[in-house]
Amino acid sequence: MSSKVVIQVRLPAKLVRELDKLTEEGYYSNRTEAIADAIRHLLERYGRGGKTARVVRMYLLGRRPSSPGKLEVDVESARQYLIEQFGTDELDVIVARMRRRLP
Repeated sequence: MSSKVVIQVRLPAKLVRELDKLTEEGYYSNRTEAIADAIRHLLERYGRGGKTARVVRMYLLGRRPSSPGKLEVDVESARQYLIEQFGTDELDVIVARMRRRLP
């Protein structure tokens, strides 16, 4: 069971309105989920994770590795990474979520 920590963040009203729009449109179920997702993306952007994380990021960004050897990944590690990042390992669900977030 994972523990959760409560943090308090002050945001500009305009940013909160934008968060609320995302929840109203169904991208997120609440503000907490949206903020947690933004933090996950920030951590991912700045290099959190190892080889599996890099391969998943390349896949999500539509990039192909330069050689087949770079695609070798432990399947269970990749599955756990997807669950950590998206809350599921079902690719159809993940792809649908990502498509909704595209501008």
